[in-house]
Amino acid sequence: MNAPDKKTRATLLVIAGSLLLAAIIWLVVLESTSYTRKVCRMINEFGYHIAPNDLYTKGYGDSTSIEKLLGGGLDEVVSQSKACGFPADIEKVGRVELMLWNMDDEKVMVIWLTDRAPQLVFIENSSTGETWPIGDN
Repeated sequence: MNAPDKKTRATLLVIAGSLLLAAIIWLVVLESTSYTRKVCRMINEFGYHIAPNDLYTKGYGDSTSIEKLLGGGLDEVVSQSKACGFPADIEKVGRVELMLWNMDDEKVMVIWLTDRAPQLVFIENSSTGETWPIGDN
């Protein structure tokens, strides 16, 4: 098999480069418009430096609410979330997701979303169970 001539090789390199550039642009556009990026921007307004790859999804449910998944005893985290400007609508029915961010060995940021919109956002001490609003540490 003969090696391609210079013109064919240059054409193939230009095509490959164009495909790579298009893939990078597509990735940047998708990443900048993702709902996890939006959640991170909202949280970073409180002085944090969180990126979407810092979050991990712990669980989710379809056609349910945060209240149905957790039951009662949410008054404290509802008021903490509302104080930070989050809606804290625990009765809203839709796709519910739980995202977590391990801030350090003891603290985890808990983010409950309904239909990709943050509802409850607070920090929990994983050892004691104590909770407090974001931006309060």
